[in-house]
Amino acid sequence: MLFSSGLGESGGAMGFSFGLVAVSVAVSAAVLFVALPRLGKPGAPTLFLRLTAVAGLAAVGSSVMYLIFIAGGGIVPRVVGDTAMVLAPAVFFIALRVLSGDRARRWSVAVVAVGLGVALVSAVAPIPASGVVKVAVLAVVSAACGVAAARSDVEPWAPMRLLMVTCGGYAVFCVVRLLVGLLLGLDSAVYTAVFSFTPVTAAGCLAVLLIGIAVVRLFAGRRTAPARPEDRPAGAVVVLGDWDLASAAYGTDRMRGLVSDLREAGRTLDPDAADVPRGIEVGVAQPVTAIAQCLRSQFGWSADEITLLADGASTGAIRTPLRRRIRWSRSRLPRT
Repeated sequence: MLFSSGLGESGGAMGFSFGLVAVSVAVSAAVLFVALPRLGKPGAPTLFLRLTAVAGLAAVGSSVMYLIFIAGGGIVPRVVGDTAMVLAPAVFFIALRVLSGDRARRWSVAVVAVGLGVALVSAVAPIPASGVVKVAVLAVVSAACGVAAARSDVEPWAPMRLLMVTCGGYAVFCVVRLLVGLLLGLDSAVYTAVFSFTPVTAAGCLAVLLIGIAVVRLFAGRRTAPARPEDRPAGAVVVLGDWDLASAAYGTDRMRGLVSDLREAGRTLDPDAADVPRGIEVGVAQPVTAIAQCLRSQFGWSADEITLLADGASTGAIRTPLRRRIRWSRSRLPRT
């Protein structure tokens, strides 16, 4: 009887744990697949906004779940809260990759795996261990978001830098939290003062706020770009080609500086020149040759840098280079 009783309790505990995992699977699927039914239909900016909204809802939902847990709601709100918390930056990582031209489905499996892994650990492991795993995953995913923002060539660049700093800063915050908890203990005065529920929630809210500001600035910058005059003849687009290869050689910051030089040279030759991603549209004859001469004589470009110049779409209607990674022209935003 004693053995039978113990087996029944063990089976009940395992059943309860599997029930929690099932709930977490549902939460993971619901958070991620809100946007998936129409992934192939909207343009990259629209899908970016949709996924960013899903990430924000996951972040807010995780805080609500933790409040319920603290109020005595039991283990279910904690598991759901942990799952939603890691899904928030994970889904935002997909949003950043989509904005840079990747397909969302390419990363969705990895994000689901991350959510399910955290859900499983939170369901079966004690709070200290599950907390360590959750914070470690948060640090890795937030750092991945920062790297994705830093490597993106989407313009304007200032909002992307803000995203990079915000996500990278939150990753550092998670690493410090993890180290303090492991070295000093979760009951230490330092950990309680700096990494209890209130300051951690405040840090998360600040990160969400800064990300929101960056997203608003990103799309406001697109909307406020100068429009092409109606009577302007069709121009020629000159861009920096082989962006990925050149970025590996020169670095992203240097490439952005080269784009700035290219645009300034274009406006030197044509005051009505208009910016396009990675370059400029000018209304001059033999634009690549003319801009190359200007960059060589006035900006001191080397021969290797001059070879990066490429002829884009020679039309005023298509205002982006014909490259896979940037698809702003498919969005509903006004073209610049």
